[in-house]
Amino acid sequence: MPWEKTFDEDKAIEAAMLVFWEKGYTDTSMADLLKATGLTKGSFYNAFGSKHDLFVKALLKYDVSNRRVVLQELVAMDSPIESIEAFMNAVVNESADDSNKKGCFLVNTSLDLNSHEEQVKQIITSGFAEVETFFKQMIELGQLRKDIPESIDPKSTAKALMGTVAGIRVLGRGVYDKAALQALSEQSLRLIH
Repeated sequence: MPWEKTFDEDKAIEAAMLVFWEKGYTDTSMADLLKATGLTKGSFYNAFGSKHDLFVKALLKYDVSNRRVVLQELVAMDSPIESIEAFMNAVVNESADDSNKKGCFLVNTSLDLNSHEEQVKQIITSGFAEVETFFKQMIELGQLRKDIPESIDPKSTAKALMGTVAGIRVLGRGVYDKAALQALSEQSLRLIH
């Protein structure tokens, strides 16, 4: 008789995502994952194959449910400058309001990228590239509308803004308070004015 899944896979992935996000891939044990998901070893391996495979699913779930949803909402805004400012404000607020100081799952994983396989590197690289593309498109649209100076290079400015986002996410884990994170964000936003 073939193995039949008797649990909600999406909920199990979400539970695992929270553990990986808090502890990181290396420090997350199988015992942590089994406890969080409520699965037995047999069910775990039948459903997910390995810790790495579950980590990839958790990372993709985080990416889709967080970054992509936010970017879709921001692109729909009428003002490119307000879209960029809203993104930066959200990053500052999320970082400052994060009582567990978890930071961003993608940024956290990027800090340990050399210990991951190519598939994880691709997820992180793609996620960061999509944020850069958002910034670049908003800058170009702002330039078309004459809201952002044409002297600004959209590509390099988008990279600088992405770097600021990553910095805020890392420093927001306890090094900087909200005022310092806000100052960092405001300084970077001067790039588009």
